[in-house]
Amino acid sequence: MKNLLIFLFTICFSIYTLPSLGQAPNWIKYESRQAFYPEQKYLIGFSSEINYADAVVSELIDKCKSNAKNTLVESVKVSINSITESGINNLNSGKNAETFEYIKHSSVSYSNIDIAGLISETYYDKKKNIAYALTYISKSDLIAYYKQKVETSLQNLEQKYKFAEESKLEGKAQIAFPKLLECLPVFRDIEEAQSILAALGVVDESAIKSKNTLSLKSKVDKGLDELNNSAKSDVSDLAYFIANGLKLQKPDLKGTVSLSTFNYQDTKMGSPLSKRLYKELEQKLVSVAQFNMLNQEVFSASNSLNPYDYIITGTYWEEGDYIKFIVVLRDFKTGKAAASIESKLKKEYCSQNNIEYLPENFIEANNKAKIFNENEIIGGDLQLEVWTNKGNTNLLYSQNDTLKLYIRTNKECYVRFIYHLADGSSVLLLDDFYIGVDKINKVYQLPDEFICSEPFGAEMLQVNAQTEKFEPLNTTLQNGYHFISDNLNEIIEKSRGFKKLDDKILKAETRLVITTMAY
Repeated sequence: MKNLLIFLFTICFSIYTLPSLGQAPNWIKYESRQAFYPEQKYLIGFSSEINYADAVVSELIDKCKSNAKNTLVESVKVSINSITESGINNLNSGKNAETFEYIKHSSVSYSNIDIAGLISETYYDKKKNIAYALTYISKSDLIAYYKQKVETSLQNLEQKYKFAEESKLEGKAQIAFPKLLECLPVFRDIEEAQSILAALGVVDESAIKSKNTLSLKSKVDKGLDELNNSAKSDVSDLAYFIANGLKLQKPDLKGTVSLSTFNYQDTKMGSPLSKRLYKELEQKLVSVAQFNMLNQEVFSASNSLNPYDYIITGTYWEEGDYIKFIVVLRDFKTGKAAASIESKLKKEYCSQNNIEYLPENFIEANNKAKIFNENEIIGGDLQLEVWTNKGNTNLLYSQNDTLKLYIRTNKECYVRFIYHLADGSSVLLLDDFYIGVDKINKVYQLPDEFICSEPFGAEMLQVNAQTEKFEPLNTTLQNGYHFISDNLNEIIEKSRGFKKLDDKILKAETRLVITTMAY
């Protein structure tokens, strides 16, 4: 108990830094990191940066710390996807099957994870002009913390629900409804904690308490529907309900807000329904919620990848005769849910108005995504950022829209761009493009711009970077583009390889799902 209390005290700070020593620490070497922080006991992230441009040392160290943290967090996100997919694929065993489905559903309610209690160590080698950062956390400490967080949050929810029910019985609906809405972002926090526990291999009911959570969620949903039915008959009413629900939770929100198009389940794919709702909701967030909305077309080579304070994301799921929407407003820097709202739309509305809620090639695209998820590259010291003129998440382009692509890496490397079209074909856009010393940590825009045209559906941009040249792909030139004749598995093998990550050969991969449509 004493050790747990000490740990809980330290997590008041998301990351705290231990002072660097004059002598180089052992952890700057790959073999030493593996020995001192074994994967069975620790989560770790590592980063190093050569000071080519005579940058301010403190700023370079801060950048290393940020990269190290991002590497650790990304490994957790990949683990969540991996454990839920493997668990669902083994449903025949029946063991924890419902738990895996629950975690998969819950884990897509957030786009950013903030792991509590991370420890960061830094070192600067003055002779070599290299900055190093290591971020780590004991898995046992992390498990103890998030178990407690689930327990405490459920208690908090019970109190909120009880107060709301008492207010409703007293005829004070104007008090009960906002109090029930306050429960929704708490549920999002619980879902995040449960997903992190799953990533750490903890899926037993006594720890994640999924049944308790679902039982309480059912009570809150019923209470909300009794006060204001969340099932809407058209997109306009749906957008108003979402905007008003967020406003009730954050009436005086300060800062800029970015709205993303909503994804179908956990696929990162949009649809014509996504676009229709986006247009309606964007207007309602200004007129009803009075949020300071940031235009989606703000991403470029000259500004930050995420130039906003808050982000609104959403997913939608089929639920009987309805489509259920789960919407979250998050502080982008911390990842914490500031507000959340849920609503439903009758499927009948979509069929009557010929609005598709799936991309045209959903089955094929979903199967392809599963292949990419196998043996995914995680960790490593090579940082790869890729984005478009509409950002890097929830991407939706209509016919004749212009697609621009940008890239940034933190080390010398070679880069390969592959675009997987909706009809199953793949195009090699850029190959073995060399990022030299003069381009490190600088934005590079691909010289070509692309106009959205047929075929339409869910498409994917695959970008690989590594510190050696790639194995050549077999291509044929058609209409000015290099179409790849290798099959998908061969493309992945030649772009990703199977060499173990170490300090000599660095690899990174980023994939963007882009949904295209005719209107």
